Amino acid sequence: MGSASYEVVGRIACFRLAGEQELEDGVHRVTDAILRTKQLGLEKLLVDITGITGVGPPSVDARYWMMGEWANAGRGSVRLAIVTRPEFIAPDRFGVIFGMNRGFINNVFETEAQALEWLHGHGGLAHPGDDGSG
Repeated sequence: MGSASYEVVGRIACFRLAGEQELEDGVHRVTDAILRTKQLGLEKLLVDITGITGVGPPSVDARYWMMGEWANAGRGSVRLAIVTRPEFIAPDRFGVIFGMNRGFINNVFETEAQALEWLHGHGGLAHPGDDGSG
């Protein structure tokens, strides 16, 4: 199984997954990072999965499942910014929208710089082309 790291930088928790991963295990590891962030009293979590292998872009059903898991863990407490490769970002941002509809503030980005900018104060839902994220 691949590597995972969790650190706090300022008031933002950062969780990184890299190497060989399985979808279900990776989703659970992100859920654990959300819960840990909440336990520490932090409100912002950056998750970087750009270095994962062994997992392809998730199906609509998988996006629905993972965002449901993450919304249950962090809704009302943790703002999540995911950094991933472009092929993992659905053009319609289905997962992001589903999470938002469940009361979970989240977004997805191609770069850590974009994710951090959003976490540092840009609320709402970014659409492709709005801020260079997609």
